[in-house]
Amino acid sequence: MGQATAFILAAGLGTRLRPLTDHTPKPLLPVGGRPLLDHVLDHARAHGHERVVVNAHWLAPQIEAWARHRPGVTVSVEPGILGTGGGLKNAADLLAERFVVLNGDILCDVDLTALLGVDAPAVMAVRPREGRHTPIAVRDGRVTGIAGVVGDADGAWHFTGVHAMNRAELWRVPAGEACIIRTAYKELVAQGAVGAWVHPGIWTDIGTHDDYARVR
Repeated sequence: MGQATAFILAAGLGTRLRPLTDHTPKPLLPVGGRPLLDHVLDHARAHGHERVVVNAHWLAPQIEAWARHRPGVTVSVEPGILGTGGGLKNAADLLAERFVVLNGDILCDVDLTALLGVDAPAVMAVRPREGRHTPIAVRDGRVTGIAGVVGDADGAWHFTGVHAMNRAELWRVPAGEACIIRTAYKELVAQGAVGAWVHPGIWTDIGTHDDYARVR
């Protein structure tokens, strides 16, 4: 199998959706009669990503069983929660030189092809900020700040959780549990090396019972 050009985060505990996630990983909860992961995988496939890595920890055997019926999908099982950065670092050998990252609990129609085409070591898909989301500052097509992390403390945008980056930048992530934003992106934003791609379309984060009820 070739190296994967897409990575889907699916290792979390799903604590805010308990008891639904006591015996089912959140990315396998049904939406429209199909697991959430099916919808995310369809999104990746629609943009030509035939080789996909999905990380897993909580109830990982269920994610592995799901993947057995999806050709081209490899599961990276983590012994513990490694976070958004640690999960990528752990699977680095499976990833292509440039790849996109999606979340197993976010439904969206971000243009992954356009995202990958942005000329920058890393690029975030951003959208107008609302609710609880961390402010992201953008100027001239570049991310200039992430509130509480680096640069400008205020901004009109928030990170969708969908991004693309060069595998070479994963050296910035330490071994073990790590957040991709507070490690690699903190350094890259300070260097002006993170592109911003504005997503005007659909985006739904299924983090709570209310979110899940709405999307169903």
